[in-house]
Amino acid sequence: MSSVLYKVKNSVAIITLNRPEKYNAVNDSLTELLSIYLCKAKEDTNVRAVVITGSGNGFCAGADMSAFGSGKTPEQGRDNIINTFQPLMRKFQQLSKPIIGAINGSAAGVGASLALACDFRVMGPKSSIYFAFINIGLGPDGGGSWLLTRLIGYSKALEIAISGKKIFGEQCNKLGLTNKLVDDQDVLAKAIEWAEELSKKPTLTIGLTKEDLIFSECNSLHDTIAFEAQQQVKAFKTEDHKEGVRAFIGKRTPNFKGK
Repeated sequence: MSSVLYKVKNSVAIITLNRPEKYNAVNDSLTELLSIYLCKAKEDTNVRAVVITGSGNGFCAGADMSAFGSGKTPEQGRDNIINTFQPLMRKFQQLSKPIIGAINGSAAGVGASLALACDFRVMGPKSSIYFAFINIGLGPDGGGSWLLTRLIGYSKALEIAISGKKIFGEQCNKLGLTNKLVDDQDVLAKAIEWAEELSKKPTLTIGLTKEDLIFSECNSLHDTIAFEAQQQVKAFKTEDHKEGVRAFIGKRTPNFKGK
């Protein structure tokens, strides 16, 4: 059985981490297929939004612990993390379509990093973000420290990262770690519903906006203004911009095509 599943419905690509017997723990096959399907969603012009979820009772339990003690040196482990997660996280950022994480159950360890790499998250009260690294004497990896700090700030991020406790849906909602809190049984359905709404927006401009915000995190105000201005050149040339102007003048709802 494939460790990641992929299907497209109503312009939404649904990517499902699919190792339910291991609570979708991360191994080489899972990260490789996840990377492939993120690229597939990026390249498919029929896809205008993406949902990532986990099969079974959890989103992702983190690294597959059976891989620990497999004879790798610490330095080899370091190289594996870099070679796997730098390109994978880059694909999350470079996917010019909104990515919604449907966080069913726990997103633990590097699974939390994957959840936080999504643009948006939908969670239920029993869903959780769980920086479990500290409980086995490790620090965060997979970009988790960068993502968590930028979402909630240094002090609260450090508190969560070293507490070794699950942060459940309601607290995630208060902290800003999730965008929508829904009933647990509705997490995936509500994420897909939201993705379908977003798929009707000007897709290329969503991608440009993602690039603007990512650029702004590491650059000055003045550099960001210049970057945004250059991005607008691309936006001006889209069919969706022209349709948006026509709809505004005609006082009607725009019919965006993602072009």
